Amino acid sequence: MKKNVFYVDAKTKIVDFLSTEFVDFSPKLQNRFLSFFPIMPNYEEEGERFRPIVLFTNNINAIAKMLPNPMKLELFDDENENMFVLRLKSLVPFCKHDWCIYIDVGEEGGHVTYGIITNISSLKDEGLTDLLFRNDTPIKTDKVSAILAYADNSYTVTMRSLSGNALITNFALDIMGHNDIDHEIGEFVEASFSKLKTTAKKLGELKNLYRNIFKNVLKEIRGTICVVIDKDCVHLYNKELVTEEEPYCDLLEDGIWLKEPIHLSKLFLKTDYFSEQVLKTLSDLFMTMLNMDGITVVDNSGRILAYNVFVEANHKTTGNIIGGARKRAAYTIINSRKKGIIGVYFQSYDGEIFFAQVKK
Repeated sequence: MKKNVFYVDAKTKIVDFLSTEFVDFSPKLQNRFLSFFPIMPNYEEEGERFRPIVLFTNNINAIAKMLPNPMKLELFDDENENMFVLRLKSLVPFCKHDWCIYIDVGEEGGHVTYGIITNISSLKDEGLTDLLFRNDTPIKTDKVSAILAYADNSYTVTMRSLSGNALITNFALDIMGHNDIDHEIGEFVEASFSKLKTTAKKLGELKNLYRNIFKNVLKEIRGTICVVIDKDCVHLYNKELVTEEEPYCDLLEDGIWLKEPIHLSKLFLKTDYFSEQVLKTLSDLFMTMLNMDGITVVDNSGRILAYNVFVEANHKTTGNIIGGARKRAAYTIINSRKKGIIGVYFQSYDGEIFFAQVKK
């Protein structure tokens, strides 16, 4: 006996969101978008995986003015939405390099232009999404409509509007991936700089840097663990720094500890051309570490301490955990109650992420 199961409720919510947040969104374009929507989390072209970022608007020029240093390239100008799928197919590869696809429906019924847009900025500046949808958006939303749609991971798609509303559609059959990804990354970022003493400007730049790096991690890396240690307790885990006063903890022993930690606050806060190249190089280095097997270790003053670190899973405390070795390792640390370990950032192969504090 055959049974068909449909995400009717999800479709209804998506249509309601589009109708409410973008009044002039044409029904024909809506139907074509709904056909594209389910493949956004796992979109592939010739075996390469992409995470499309699509911006629908009725005034792309007004949107561009919201960005401090925009670059916009119009590529197609159509009389109607019939070419929607083919246009997206040709534009999706640009998303790999931080371009956003825009679809401008304009004020003329049925007329559609397609292109790509980005904001040229430093890695320590706010990203495109943050600039467009932060609370102080300098635009009258009653005249300009915009909805940004993007895949967070392999089973969720988020839509955000200029009015500040958002809709997250989850294709998983359980609650996996229900966390607010921006929130989880934000919690991790706050923990990673909780003991860094610097100016508010420099601290903001460093936090932006981390957010941008880990948003790229979410797009480009299939899984990672990053552990945050209190800067005053690093000597408990690094053999080179162990003292007689406090016992050495071998929880994070099996890995590569840097003889000279990478101190982001000292290396990445200049704005000249050379420093921007250093920033990009060291960010790529950090992402390479995060992409390796094992755990990357940082402290809460923004230093990168170790990578390729392994822990032996404690099956007594992780026996009920659904997931692979990486998730069990994460929960082994979370449940370890070890002194000085603040929290664990976890990202699975499918893009499930969370930041969890270590139990006390």
